Amino acid sequence: METVHQLRVSMPDIEPVVWRRIHLYSQTPLSGLHAVIQVAMGWDDVHLYEFSAQWETYGHSGREPSAHTVAQMLPEVGSGAGYVYDFGDHWIHHITVEKIHRPAANTHYPRCSAGRRACPPEDCGGPLGYERTLRAVRARKGPRYRELREWGRHNYNPAAFDRDEINRALADPTSVGYPEPAPWQREVLDLSSHRYPGTPATAGQPVDHPQIGREEDSEKSEPAAEAVKALTTEPPPTIPDAVDFVLDALDKVDKARALLGVALRAEQAKTGASANELAERVRGAMSRPLVLKALRCTD
Repeated sequence: METVHQLRVSMPDIEPVVWRRIHLYSQTPLSGLHAVIQVAMGWDDVHLYEFSAQWETYGHSGREPSAHTVAQMLPEVGSGAGYVYDFGDHWIHHITVEKIHRPAANTHYPRCSAGRRACPPEDCGGPLGYERTLRAVRARKGPRYRELREWGRHNYNPAAFDRDEINRALADPTSVGYPEPAPWQREVLDLSSHRYPGTPATAGQPVDHPQIGREEDSEKSEPAAEAVKALTTEPPPTIPDAVDFVLDALDKVDKARALLGVALRAEQAKTGASANELAERVRGAMSRPLVLKALRCTD
């Protein structure tokens, strides 16, 4: 029986969170899921990408995404995966399966049913660069704003979200630069006896009614599953070993960040550097909110 995966895709490193709810056939290849995320989020598909789930990676340095399906990577309701786009800016997306349901009558898949806010401009410099971009857009002056004008991005609206526009693009792949058949319309080879239709369903149940798997109210909370990054090709460790490893690593991280906080306060007292300047200097080791918290600490 053909099924549809309902996925929530969100960007946890941006506040307010940018997210989309998308529906696509469960037998869609991961290359198709990548293409759908690009359209739904608003990216330009000009950089490398990678999925991570269940100790496996798919994409640039992992398995071939066109040879594996959404159902294989995300087999059940509650399954989670990570998706990284642009290894320079390193945009992290969390993917969670909210429902697995039957195709709705006269409904085109893939489609976007909900979401909030626009994704960041391409090549803006990651989460910290995105904050600088927002400040420049609000101020409408300064070096960063002049750069945005040169790139033609000075009219960027972070609150923009047009579900109908996204669905028009998904229905007409050529409008967003994908030749037909688009990645989400291609046949799934050697993986299933079902052809991936790529066309509207002609029979079925309403999207939010009968489903396969347990039901979750995903509007009330952020996805519980975190992105899983494959760190080894060896078999996964036992749960107790993994727990001990995580707790030990977190303890070391807390100590290291406490030490970094002392260094940041000393540097600010010595040079008068601003919090933003210090956040730029420790980019990757500590986020801007953590830098501000460390500077406020007096012990």
